[in-house]
Amino acid sequence: MSRLPLAIALAAVGVLTLTPVVLYRGTAHRGERPTLVVVTPHNEQIRSEFSRAFSEWHQARFGEAVEVAWNAPGGTTEIRRMLVAQYEAALRHGVAPGGDADVLFGGGSYEFDLLSRPIKVASDAGEQTTTVLQPCDWLSAEDLQELYGPNEVDGRPLYDPKLHWFGAALSTFGIVSNSAQCAQRGVSEPQLWADLANPAFFEGIALANPSQSGSVATAFETILQRLGWERGWQVLRRAAANSNQIVASSSVIPTTVGDGESLAGIAIDFYGRYQVQVLADHARITGLPDLDRLSFMTPHGQSVVDADPVAILRGAPHQELARRFVQFCLSLEGQMLWQLPHGPSLLCGYQPPQQYSLRRMPARRAAYACCASCFVDSVDPFADQLPLVSDKNFRDFVGPLFVSMAMDDLPQLRRAWKAIFSHPAYPQGGRVVTATDVADPQLKEWLIAFDAMPTIAGPGGTRLRVGDVADLGAIRQGWIKGKFAPDGLWQEREQPTTLLRREFSAFFARQYSSITHSAR
Repeated sequence: MSRLPLAIALAAVGVLTLTPVVLYRGTAHRGERPTLVVVTPHNEQIRSEFSRAFSEWHQARFGEAVEVAWNAPGGTTEIRRMLVAQYEAALRHGVAPGGDADVLFGGGSYEFDLLSRPIKVASDAGEQTTTVLQPCDWLSAEDLQELYGPNEVDGRPLYDPKLHWFGAALSTFGIVSNSAQCAQRGVSEPQLWADLANPAFFEGIALANPSQSGSVATAFETILQRLGWERGWQVLRRAAANSNQIVASSSVIPTTVGDGESLAGIAIDFYGRYQVQVLADHARITGLPDLDRLSFMTPHGQSVVDADPVAILRGAPHQELARRFVQFCLSLEGQMLWQLPHGPSLLCGYQPPQQYSLRRMPARRAAYACCASCFVDSVDPFADQLPLVSDKNFRDFVGPLFVSMAMDDLPQLRRAWKAIFSHPAYPQGGRVVTATDVADPQLKEWLIAFDAMPTIAGPGGTRLRVGDVADLGAIRQGWIKGKFAPDGLWQEREQPTTLLRREFSAFFARQYSSITHSAR
């Protein structure tokens, strides 16, 4: 059977307007060289350095240079949705899934875990099942032990035990801040997540939408895990109320902070460190010290290390080339690209990046054992691990709650927050102030309303509390996973997740409106 054209497949699932995941289809060579097609959220600098280095590595080992065709259609969450839509459409139309691209490179482990799970679609031939990622069963237990040692960092895996994905680099999350802008406003650069809740940063914080960026969703989930469900949302809600922009892509945050559009923001480590270096290099070249104004720091004990994987897509047209790319990413030659300073000469016996210092953390312990003295950053994620006590229910609430709490009516949130911290009885000092910290009846009432969380209907007339960790599992299974369908809480034609978010948004709008109305 001939393969279903991708445009038809995407149209069949209503995503024709999305950037297609394919650049080259069914073509083993582009010009005279074999071409590997890689889907990625990575930036241009990473793509450039890995294209060159992989081609040189391949030439040295297999006697042939190769090309890499990159497709970067958006963040990891957007890429996952497009891949799933493409593979579902293929199953629905009875054609073999995949065949458009070879490798998925970059993004948090959470999204790769989702792509490792079975996709099930009903068709004329019965239920069809596949996964987007293809297990790499050519890696033995001995290989993995040599590559990674223990499969754990900060309590999280370095690779998928079922071999669907492998950590190629490591990421953590922190705060990027503009020292010049902070000084101008007379506020210290933030050091902890709670500092972003300081009213002194009002209309000065840059955030990204966790429903569009898997990495940002992981960062927000980390804040909730480290600070606790209640305190974490208090901090995230105030940070959002202090924001002057909430963007779609996490890569934008360090740039806007560096340009002075915002004072600070939550950023992924390598985006933050890279932009710090860009401005520092520019300051050195131009002799303008005021350009060296950006800093990045990870709140001590409040972040987490996460694997940034590489994986082979099921149905990859160039299987052997895809396998070799994974091998290169996990080799020390590939690992050293992440942290060696760029330049023409060998360092520690390895070829560094040529144009860009990528400033990312390698995923292999061996890289730190042999070459840490040559690294740009003094980092070792394996040296000071803080295992995370996680709650599997948190992640599914990050996007829906943040969007309804902070984005559906951001102006109203800001007005309510400004009324609160402008109240004469509001305590000074920049700490997170809640209702228990104040005596004034009106201010206490406002803070209770501001920090309130919604309730949602459960079976048999019960009410489930979003603010209570004990109820999250039932809400997640019942509403987000749809297990309450037999209880008649929604009509068959309705989407429970849409109704859930609609109720959340209406609740928060009422809370913020009650504060602004009272403040008039």
